[in-house]
Amino acid sequence: MSISKSTEIIARLKQITATSTDSGLSEQLGVSPQTLSSWKGRERMPYSVCIDLAEQYGISLDWLLTGAGPMRRTAQLEESASEPEQRMLAIFRTLTAADQQFVQQMAQERQRLRDLEQRLDSLYEQGSRGPNA
Repeated sequence: MSISKSTEIIARLKQITATSTDSGLSEQLGVSPQTLSSWKGRERMPYSVCIDLAEQYGISLDWLLTGAGPMRRTAQLEESASEPEQRMLAIFRTLTAADQQFVQQMAQERQRLRDLEQRLDSLYEQGSRGPNA
C-alpha cells in the first residue's frame, strides 16, 4: 500500500533525516536512488517507509503524511524527561539513522546483559541457601 503526494513527504523526510539531496535520503532510507526516483515519478510512497521513519525519529505520522499538526509526537514525553535524558535525546537526534540504530542495539544488548546478571545473582542466592531452602 502506498500514498500519493510523495514529493511533499520526501521533503519532510529530508528534513527529519537532515539530508538535502535525494541520494542522501536514499542512503538514509536504505534504498537505491532509482527506487526513490521511482516513488517520486509515480507520486507514490510506501506506508511502511513512512511508518518506520516516523517511529524511528519520534515524528507524528500525521505531520509526515500531511504536513499538519506538530512535527514531534513525543512532546509530552520530552517535557517530563530529566535534563540528562533531554541532552541524550538531543544528541541521539543528531546521529544518522545507522548510528541511531547502532546506539539502540547497544542499549538493548546492555539491558540484556543486566537481565542475565540479575538472573545469575538470583540463581546464586537460591543455591547458597541450600537445596531445601
